[in-house]
Amino acid sequence: MAREKGALPTRKIKTKRMDINPHYVTFHDEEWGVPVHDDRRLFELLVLSGALAELSWPEILKKRQIFREIFMNFDLIAVSNINEKKLVAPGSIARSILSEQKLRAVLENARQIVKIADEFGSFSQYCWGFLNHKPVVSKIRYPRQVPVKSPKADMMSKDMAAGLTNDHLVSCFRFKECKPSPSLAMSDADRAKTEAEQKLEEPRTKAHGEEMTVNSDPSMAIDTLTIS
Repeated sequence: MAREKGALPTRKIKTKRMDINPHYVTFHDEEWGVPVHDDRRLFELLVLSGALAELSWPEILKKRQIFREIFMNFDLIAVSNINEKKLVAPGSIARSILSEQKLRAVLENARQIVKIADEFGSFSQYCWGFLNHKPVVSKIRYPRQVPVKSPKADMMSKDMAAGLTNDHLVSCFRFKECKPSPSLAMSDADRAKTEAEQKLEEPRTKAHGEEMTVNSDPSMAIDTLTIS
């Protein structure tokens, strides 16, 4: 699951984030914890998260455009039809960022996801079905509370939960921004419960202060995405 591992600064102290990898900051401020329903985006997050076995997040985000070029903008049909021998050939651009084993895994994942999409209507439908079509809001207040694994992720095959969970610390400004508004698709009881939880969470977040100290280690200051 996506995890926020360290104390995250708010907009008020953005000037202190100048020494942090800018790709990290952009990913956190614009994408982290935002529900994803687009099959391409979900596949992209799956591929990028899988690359963590061989690359760090700063490296992955820096090379994101290269990933998009290699994997056809993460078009599932296009990727499932990529010539595998050419992709993994020594000296290819793809081999410069990932191992042959990992590249073959990306292609196989694409083929399997295409089958899933055919059966369920979309890869998004399949993934969100495990969560009753509502994002998980973890309400993590301290880094020490971040669990190593998630039961929801364990229900799906490895690396299938990116873009489904809001694991920002509740003191992070993005936590509230990524929380879903009560949906019209919810029952009256669920909608009332969600609204009540949101109201209860506001004073708790404020009580812990709106600003947090930036750790000198960028990997601890900004979210690190891991999938389990």
